Amino acid sequence: MIVKNKIYAAIVVLLLTAVGCNKYLDILPDDKPVLEDAFKDRYNAEKYLFTCYGSLPVVADPINTLGLSGGGDVVYDPLNTPGGNTAHITSTTLLFFNGNNTANPYMNFWDGENGATKNIWQGIRHCNVFLEHIGQEDGGPRDMDEMERERWIAEVKTIKAYLNFYLFQLYGPIPIVDKVIPIAAKGEELAFYREPVDQVADYIVNLLDEAIESLPVVGEIDPASEYGRFTKTIARSIKAKTLVLAASPLFNNNNYYRGYTDNRGVELFPEGDSRERWQRALTATDEAVRSAEEAGYRILISADAGSGAIPDVNSTNINDTTKAMISLRQAVTQPWNQEIIWATNASTRQLQRFASMLSNSEWDNMAGSGAPDIGQRHAPTLNVVESFYSANGVPIEEDAEWDQNGWYTNRYTTQLPEADHIKFLIKSGQETALLHHNRSLRFYASVGFDGGIWEGRSEPLSNPAFPNFMRHMGSGFKYGVEYGFYPLSGYLAKKMVHLRTTYTATRVELIYEPYSFPIIRLADLYLLLAECLNEVDGPPATDSQGNDAYHYLDVLRARSGMEGVVDSWQKYALGPYKSKPQNQNGLRQIIRQERLNELAFEGHYYYDVRRWLIAEEVYNQPILGWNKEGENKADFYTLKVLLQPRFSMKDYLMPIKTNTLLQNRNLIQTPGW
Repeated sequence: MIVKNKIYAAIVVLLLTAVGCNKYLDILPDDKPVLEDAFKDRYNAEKYLFTCYGSLPVVADPINTLGLSGGGDVVYDPLNTPGGNTAHITSTTLLFFNGNNTANPYMNFWDGENGATKNIWQGIRHCNVFLEHIGQEDGGPRDMDEMERERWIAEVKTIKAYLNFYLFQLYGPIPIVDKVIPIAAKGEELAFYREPVDQVADYIVNLLDEAIESLPVVGEIDPASEYGRFTKTIARSIKAKTLVLAASPLFNNNNYYRGYTDNRGVELFPEGDSRERWQRALTATDEAVRSAEEAGYRILISADAGSGAIPDVNSTNINDTTKAMISLRQAVTQPWNQEIIWATNASTRQLQRFASMLSNSEWDNMAGSGAPDIGQRHAPTLNVVESFYSANGVPIEEDAEWDQNGWYTNRYTTQLPEADHIKFLIKSGQETALLHHNRSLRFYASVGFDGGIWEGRSEPLSNPAFPNFMRHMGSGFKYGVEYGFYPLSGYLAKKMVHLRTTYTATRVELIYEPYSFPIIRLADLYLLLAECLNEVDGPPATDSQGNDAYHYLDVLRARSGMEGVVDSWQKYALGPYKSKPQNQNGLRQIIRQERLNELAFEGHYYYDVRRWLIAEEVYNQPILGWNKEGENKADFYTLKVLLQPRFSMKDYLMPIKTNTLLQNRNLIQTPGW
């Protein structure tokens, strides 16, 4: 079972990023004397273990994390930099606005350049060095227990598998580098080929299968020092995500890649539609979910609204509405809670600073602060806001009540909140878009909007904080010219801000509550399992426990106060949509929208729309928001086209830098580039 004191242990766990491993990064495999020192005893070998952990890519910093700020679900203005200085524009923003290139690719994880914080191949090299030297027969430490040695080997195999998976997501076919290449290697020794998609997936899976045998279960790790290190459940989850990616439309029956071969004549992408790939993914995802549940992971339901984060709400008086909203936010921001399978303790300060609101009075307290914590810019697009469900748990364009009342047609007009919204959802007296009324509690938990209640921040729910986004108010475009910080779309990603994070009363200074940023949580696995079940045999399919896709969707929907999928569409959907959950294609659309709603802004959107092969549909439409320069409600609630992206088939996978290809003639460029 999960140890209850995870929250307290989080502050001392070993970090999964360079934030926690910088002191070890000088142990590099550049020459023999250094290697001998690195593995001469357990103490130094452990340092090298954390060099490998330090190779994992950054996932919690919006400046250089593709999933957080490069996917188009959240958008930054290219001039949204200090003083409008174009030198400070993030590579994720430039990539989304301008598209990529081959001369100097944005977010180049292949070479560790241009926004990418890590050279993934260097991390794989660290792992290979460790695996080739940790054994006692290879000169490894003699002063360590063999069971511990096997565990460390398993951990590094898992790190290596994840690094390969990370490249696989971005580039598709990649070289398989399974041994240390000598520093002095030249010519053919460095001339690796990209390997076929199925072979890459098999390699990652085989590494993980080997590792799972010797990894601990979560109950066997030390809560005071080891949260964040790999377990059997984490490895099984990475395996599931690898096989789901390999089975997804990007690689499964994608005719665009047909006939794409290298100079050996080897075809790098699979042909045809393979149900077997989905069946294999289903088996792995089922095993990952069983492993998680047996280890004690559960969908988080809040009991106390954040242990006093809302002063007038506690375990004795919390109501269903508050519980439903707070639970989803806490599932993300409560450190090492019962739903988090894998997380990093890298700092979320930057993310929370960018996503948090400022009230009107807080924003006025500029004197003496130099505005160090003005940074509100992590702005969900209106396109994504519209994808959240109605209060009835169905898409707003399919909701009969939204149609009959004219809410959908008039969704961009404004009105004051009605009584049932005032207490928990919209601040009394705050006129706001009809689009913000009668929405699911997932929406209210996830999105900060003009006039919407912002729970937490040490404010009572009887008089909660709320943002205003007009030009001269709170979180709006007030100091944009001087500081270049504002939410371009008129929204903020409230979900990513801890309930306790707030600002001082006397100056613009963030009071920041850290949390362990989730990489994989149980909700993610439930949604993947539902997807696999539907892809294998449609709605009737069941897993090893006899559960169908509806079961996993309904568990998550219940947390956010919604009825089950079948009942919701039967009761609330327009006639043509009532049977939508009962056929494979309709349920596929529902599962995808559930995933976008449940995991919004957590870094999954960038990868999901690509693996589903729907990015052209998503990105080749205007990206919308409100008028950030509007000085009153009428002006602010004017629909604006923020940008018109251009996305084509070549953009599904990252290009390799031209100079890198010139150095290795066996590498072939990504299709379309």
